[in-house]
Amino acid sequence: MKYLKMIAAVITTAAVLTGCATATPAQRGAVTGGAIGAGAGAIIGHQSGHQGEGAIIGGLVGALTGALIGEDKAISRSKQNSARPVHKPKPTHTHKPKTEKTGHYEIQLTRSSTGETYERRVWVWDE
Repeated sequence: MKYLKMIAAVITTAAVLTGCATATPAQRGAVTGGAIGAGAGAIIGHQSGHQGEGAIIGGLVGALTGALIGEDKAISRSKQNSARPVHKPKPTHTHKPKTEKTGHYEIQLTRSSTGETYERRVWVWDE
């Protein structure tokens, strides 16, 4: 019986590793998370005498979490790839810029209705 379990574990591990070659990031995350979760769940469950149930629950939670993280990574990568700047050709015609009006700020002293004096910055156009 011991050897049968060990052979089943080796075949399962080989199948999982073979399937990961063409798996999406979400699938790889689910497998990794499931394995880690099952191991952690088995260890925690062993402390309370429920090793099998702990492994199952830990595996399910780990697989779900791993799939979500893997999918998030895939979305982040696709956003990074689509956010790359596109090369825009330089215009072939030359355009003279319009002459823009210029100006400057001046400080004006202003008296309020209560008699207080304060400074106010005002934009003044140059002639």
